[in-house]
Amino acid sequence: MESWEYNELVEAINEDYNEYVKLNRGLEYAIARTVNDYMNMGRVEDFIVDTVIGEILLSKKKVFIGYVEGIKKRLSMFEDLDVTSELTHEEIADLTTRIEKVLDGLSKVEIDYNPYSE
Repeated sequence: MESWEYNELVEAINEDYNEYVKLNRGLEYAIARTVNDYMNMGRVEDFIVDTVIGEILLSKKKVFIGYVEGIKKRLSMFEDLDVTSELTHEEIADLTTRIEKVLDGLSKVEIDYNPYSE
């Protein structure tokens, strides 16, 4: 990870999401803006972003099917990667645990098929 430390990126994503929520434009807007701000940052960074966005989505009543499918697909590839050169063992353990919780949680959420609903 070139530009970010693990915890720094997690905190930045959550802070930006909360700032977008404060704009009172809706939760979907806040999630979409946050995803857009942090997409395609790097191989490991993308897993962190998907994990944090997944954690945010788990707090919602319904989750748009596109988010569920995309995040589950991408996060399921994490175990196949060697990230030891970019994350510490503690960070890998933390991220792995968080990914497992997100994958489990997304398999149980109520699905929303309308991308424009709140």
